[in-house]
Amino acid sequence: MERVRLDCRGSTLVILLLILSVIFLMGITALSLAVTNYKMKKLNSELKKTFYLAEAGTEEAYIITSDFVIEAIDYAISKVEELEETKRESDENALSEEVDIIFRGAFKSFIKGNCIDVSPNTSLISILKDNKSYTIYRDGYPKIDPKITELEEGFLLEVKSTYVKGNINKAIIIKCSIDIPNYNYCILNDDFKLGDITRIIEWSIER
Repeated sequence: MERVRLDCRGSTLVILLLILSVIFLMGITALSLAVTNYKMKKLNSELKKTFYLAEAGTEEAYIITSDFVIEAIDYAISKVEELEETKRESDENALSEEVDIIFRGAFKSFIKGNCIDVSPNTSLISILKDNKSYTIYRDGYPKIDPKITELEEGFLLEVKSTYVKGNINKAIIIKCSIDIPNYNYCILNDDFKLGDITRIIEWSIER
């Protein structure tokens, strides 16, 4: 009786092709995961960079505000000194009351840019809106949108800083209170701190 011999050479080739296919698919999957991971890392990096640049806008706006408030105090003090020069013989109590009125009025006028004896006569809002005031300003960003509200005892300043890169948009908003300082406090207090006058009261990310 003749025996039938099985030829296994064809099946070996099929198994080899299957193994190569599996290895190829694993390589494609690993490459796809690597590309996805790279894109996620790049996106995360861009998100952080955009956020930090938007935040830098608010930080610089706060520094500009603080410097402007110092100039407002100096201006108000100079107006009081002018008053004292012209009224040396006046009643001390009456002069004290007038000093407070002059100081407060001069401080507010400087913040609002209403001082005709100052050149250039610029308001805080105008300075904050001027792109040239910011060292981080590049290619139209960050966009700074300041708003100021006058209160009885000072001002409420709101600054929105927006940075856009591609499809990524980040906006940071800070609110600052600017209190009208007391003349004697500014002159006589050795522990005078600008943070007692200008301070951030709210910080938020626009959703």
